[in-house]
Amino acid sequence: MSIPTSYTEEELAAYMDTILGPVADALNWSVAGNDYAEPVNSAILSYGVDDIAEITGRDNIAKLRAIARAEVWRAVVDATSGHYDFSDGGVSLKRSQMNAQARENAQAAEFAAYSLGAYGNEVVVDNIHFVNDPYAYVNDDDRILAP
Repeated sequence: MSIPTSYTEEELAAYMDTILGPVADALNWSVAGNDYAEPVNSAILSYGVDDIAEITGRDNIAKLRAIARAEVWRAVVDATSGHYDFSDGGVSLKRSQMNAQARENAQAAEFAAYSLGAYGNEVVVDNIHFVNDPYAYVNDDDRILAP
């Protein structure tokens, strides 16, 4: 199988559906049901283009896929934010677990996307020099005491 060199919106939605796997089934999400339309739009907007056809080439596709993973997991977090735990008579249903899992997956996907330069991130490293460092050691003999 060769690596994709471009995507359509529907192909990206199918990729997102694959990423979610059984979670998509639990949410009753499908490509045919157009449940990925907003995560696809968010991925394209986050990439910074107006048309998905503008995204081609190996590095750009890798970045798009990373953004798509983050955006689809964010969509799951949003969709499951109202899920609550319920217990009655010794039987419990912990629906909040899906939201917790989605949050963890979204965070991991966002980290991966950032590492590929997604979201326009830029890291600047510089030295900081404090002129009046409140933690600097001052010898008591050098202090000027007020009268």
